Order: sequence, then C-alpha cells, then structure tokens
Amino acid sequence: MREFVLAALPWVLAGLAVAIICAGMSKKKEEKDEKKTQQHIALGLSLGLLWGVALNGCGLWENHALGYALGPLWGMALATILDNNHTKSGDEK
Repeated sequence: MREFVLAALPWVLAGLAVAIICAGMSKKKEEKDEKKTQQHIALGLSLGLLWGVALNGCGLWENHALGYALGPLWGMALATILDNNHTKSGDEK
C-alpha cells in the first residue's frame, strides 16, 4: 500500500497544482494587471524551484526530478492564489 501511495503522490500533487493555476487565471484583466500577474508567477516559479531543491536535499523523494518538477509547479500555484487574494482585497479599497 505504501508503494502505491508513493507512486500516486506526484500525480496527485501535480494535478492539484495545475487545477489551482487554471482556476486562478481570469479571462478579463487589464494589461497592467497582466504584467503584475506574470511577475508574481515568475517569482513563485523561482522560489518554488529553490524549495524543490531544498526538499531534494532533505531526501524527501528517491527521484530528484520530482523536486525539480513539483517545486516550480507548486510555486506558481501559490503565487496564483496569493495574487488573486491580493487583487481582490485591492479592489475593495
């Protein structure tokens, strides 16, 4: 059972991250907001890559490619979530 969970975990994590990124993208944005969003996603990607490398160093996964792939993906997902929360709170002011 443990092997099954370890084999399915990367697929589940990748699927959740892609779903969050796709759900967080809105179709109607101004050009200024679009550049800001792209900057947030790029920052999330780079910080996620560093986080993935750090988790690889801890020996979390047997295959280091998982850290290099899932780190940036989850960094972009978290940047999308934080960008949407920041944009929504900025509209209220």
